[in-house]
Amino acid sequence: MMHGLNNSYLYAAKKIRVNLINEKEVIQLQGTGFFVKKFNDLFLITNRHVVDPGYNNDDYKNFTIHEFCVEGFEETDASGIPHTVSDTKILNFKNFKYHANYFNDIACLKAPVSPNGMKIISALPYTLLATNEWLKHELSVCDSIAYPGFPQWYDKKNNTPIFRMGTIASDPRLNYSCFSNEPNADKIAYEGFSTSGASGSPVFATQRGFAIGNGLSASGDFYREVKLIGINAGHFKDQIGHSGISFFYKSSAILDIIDSI
Repeated sequence: MMHGLNNSYLYAAKKIRVNLINEKEVIQLQGTGFFVKKFNDLFLITNRHVVDPGYNNDDYKNFTIHEFCVEGFEETDASGIPHTVSDTKILNFKNFKYHANYFNDIACLKAPVSPNGMKIISALPYTLLATNEWLKHELSVCDSIAYPGFPQWYDKKNNTPIFRMGTIASDPRLNYSCFSNEPNADKIAYEGFSTSGASGSPVFATQRGFAIGNGLSASGDFYREVKLIGINAGHFKDQIGHSGISFFYKSSAILDIIDSI
C-alpha cells in the first residue's frame, strides 16, 4: 500500500494533560496536540475545547485551567526507536489564540523553539499544511486519511500514540454540517472512529500513487503527496453510541491562525 507515512509521523502526536479546577474539585483531562514549525517559529496546535473550559461544554464552564502539560518522545536510539519521554509544563497557556470564526474548534500557541527545555524535533513543517486551494482541488471523497493520537487505546506500556484510519465522507470543497441550522465552520466529515483523547490529532491525507522519475511517465493525476489536512475534533453519536462518522477542521483554518500571529 502506497500511503507515504512512516513511523516518524506517529510521534508528531503529543499527549496533552490539562488540570481543571473550581472551588470544589480538580479534574484532569487528556487530549492530543502537535507542533508546526514555520521558519524559526514553533506553534502548538490543539482543539479549543481542550484549552478553553466551557467551550461548547457546560460541564466545565465553571472551571479554569490550573496546569497544562505536553508530553512526547523527542530522543531516539540508533535504530530510530524513541526511548526518552520529554515532558513540559506550559506556563503561557492563557496566550492561546483562536480562529476568528468561533465555531472552528482550533487553538494555537506560539511557543519557544525549546519550550521549558522540551526539545522539539518532530514538529511538522508549515509547508505540509494543505491550503484551501489544495483541499478543493486535490482532496476527494473516499480518500484515505490517518490520524495519530492518544485515544483510550494508546500504547500504555510504551506510552506511545497510535494511528487510526478513515475515509473522507463529505465533499471537502464544502463546509460540512450535520444539522441544517448548524453555524458554518471549516469542517469535513469522515468515516472513522474519533474517541476521547484523540481530540487535537493531526489528520493526514495519505499518499496517492507514487512519484514518477528515472525515465518513467504517467498521465493524469497519478501522484499526490502526503499532506496535513486538518485537526481531529470529535464524532457524532446515534442510538447505540458512536455513529461511525467523525469530523475534523480544515488545515486552511489552522493556517489562518498561524498567519495571523
